Amino acid sequence: MTGVRAARRDPGRTFQGDLGSIARYDELVVGRYSWVPDDDAGGSASAELAELPVHWLKDWMLCLDVECGPRPGTALHRLYGTVIAFDPGTGSLEFSPAGGHTSVGVPLHRVVALTGDRQRRRIGQVPAHEPYDDGSTT
Repeated sequence: MTGVRAARRDPGRTFQGDLGSIARYDELVVGRYSWVPDDDAGGSASAELAELPVHWLKDWMLCLDVECGPRPGTALHRLYGTVIAFDPGTGSLEFSPAGGHTSVGVPLHRVVALTGDRQRRRIGQVPAHEPYDDGSTT
């Protein structure tokens, strides 16, 4: 998991401006910036996500790359949908998958990255999920 997250922390996909700016939000929803959780508790990534206007994220189709299944035999998947809420206290991201599926709480230790899809941004353009790739297509 740490290796996959490290690959997603590529400097070309991280936000270089003011963390509190609306430009950061814009970069996320159009897929030019990837939010990647910390590998260890107590890092800055949760605080960064908590600063984003999560209520605005409900309006955008996003990609949530997650680790699924029991360890050590986990698989990586890309879920499409919208962020409903984030609770930094519990470390849970509430995510509503595309296609009208019931929302799920995803623990941050299972999240690889959250970003927008550069090509497919509307409901109906994306599946509920697909196999994970390295992010080169988003």
